[in-house]
Amino acid sequence: MTVIQGKSIQVGIADKGAEIQSIKGKDGLEYLWQGDPAFWARRSPILFPTVGGLHEGRYTHKGRDYKMVNHGFAKERDFRLVSSGHDRARFEFESDAESLAIYPFNFRLAITYRVEDSILEVGWEVVNLGTEALPFSIGAHPAFRAPLLPNETREDYELIFEKPETLVRWFLDKENLRSGESEPFLAGQDRLALGASLFARGAIPLADNASRRVTLKSRVSGRFVELSFPGFPCLGLWSPADKPEGPCPFVCIEPWHGIMALQGSSMEISEREQGLSLGAGKTFQAEYTIRIG
Repeated sequence: MTVIQGKSIQVGIADKGAEIQSIKGKDGLEYLWQGDPAFWARRSPILFPTVGGLHEGRYTHKGRDYKMVNHGFAKERDFRLVSSGHDRARFEFESDAESLAIYPFNFRLAITYRVEDSILEVGWEVVNLGTEALPFSIGAHPAFRAPLLPNETREDYELIFEKPETLVRWFLDKENLRSGESEPFLAGQDRLALGASLFARGAIPLADNASRRVTLKSRVSGRFVELSFPGFPCLGLWSPADKPEGPCPFVCIEPWHGIMALQGSSMEISEREQGLSLGAGKTFQAEYTIRIG
């Protein structure tokens, strides 16, 4: 595991998926979910080249069928550490025979991590190494502990949006596609309580949100995790449904370029909603930050 260190933050990153494994404050407090498989074995996977699921795990390109797992394959592949220092690290994955068999495009995906004070900056770079347009979606899926301290419960926490929001919440089916069912979500509010029923029907995919910053904060201790994601058009919120013994002790805040496909929509990868198309030889870049306190 590669470890980078700032004045008030320490971050560990694995080669597999270039996935964040730990985010600790200067007092040693762990902010990132630690992957207990009783709830969810992941910690902070990258979603590439799709966000969400596919009908029967399949998509089409130029009339041919391909299979791909939920949220894409990048999270399962080993990245190469190409540069590192005490406060930064860059990981790269380039298309190979295995990836081309399920995603017939030549690309390079680079993830750069840099820490400063109490902030982790996460930068993405997708380079189209092929001769045709590269269709893709990309998203983050970090999970944060809630509660953070022993004398707290998850119900002591709330999500605070940068701006008041009036949105629509879509519901998902078993394939992680949008089912077509939706309901109003928030109504000019900027705070969302983490009540017992919030995630009873699964993840909450959102689009057209005005906020580009969301904070998970304790009303008891004041401890918080703040995500800033300028330029990201979509946002996901998720925690597994509560178990009989109590609520799941983490919440995911997920900025996305892309969103789950609508059930029954085109299976052509280039037509996915909110998907991106990158011209031959072009580079896509995006960045989000995580601040702890």
